[in-house]
Amino acid sequence: MKNALLALCLASLPIAASAKPENYKIDTSSSKATWEGSKLVGKHDGELKVKGGELLVEKGAIVGGNVDIDMDSLTNKDLTDPDSNSKLVTHLKSPDFFSVKDHPVSSLKITKVEKKDGKTMVTGDLTIKGISKPVTFPVDVKSDKKGVKAKGEMTVDRTLYDIKFRSLKFFSDIGDKVINDTFKVGFDVAASK
Repeated sequence: MKNALLALCLASLPIAASAKPENYKIDTSSSKATWEGSKLVGKHDGELKVKGGELLVEKGAIVGGNVDIDMDSLTNKDLTDPDSNSKLVTHLKSPDFFSVKDHPVSSLKITKVEKKDGKTMVTGDLTIKGISKPVTFPVDVKSDKKGVKAKGEMTVDRTLYDIKFRSLKFFSDIGDKVINDTFKVGFDVAASK
């Protein structure tokens, strides 16, 4: 009798709703991506515009989402000569590199977020030139009542995305014209409800 009464009392208690992730829309005017590529005799860097996307947020933490990058917005910041700058940007947008005409958007789809050694580690599918490969990288996340901000940097092997120009993996006789196979992509993303 006591067990039946206890069960009846417990059944009448309200059940707490479990928290569900909320969609936070990325603010494209407050978000940006950066890039840095290096070669045997120097390096170049620049920026890209965030085209859109959303972050899934639960209890102030990112649990998923996607970010789209406008590849046609690619700029260079280190070359001050306008002709050299334009030549580099045009070449980076060409089929030798990002084939921007055929692939105007690159994206990251977040598939997992976990704490590891005190850091927030994001795993996702990075798509460049229509090719998707998994990436994992650390992210700093800050949240408040207004929204959430995420900042991080990943190292990308360009050869996995069919970007072979002056890669030592594919061309052994290019001397000091070698371009490193990896490049860095940084981002600073803000999102709100």
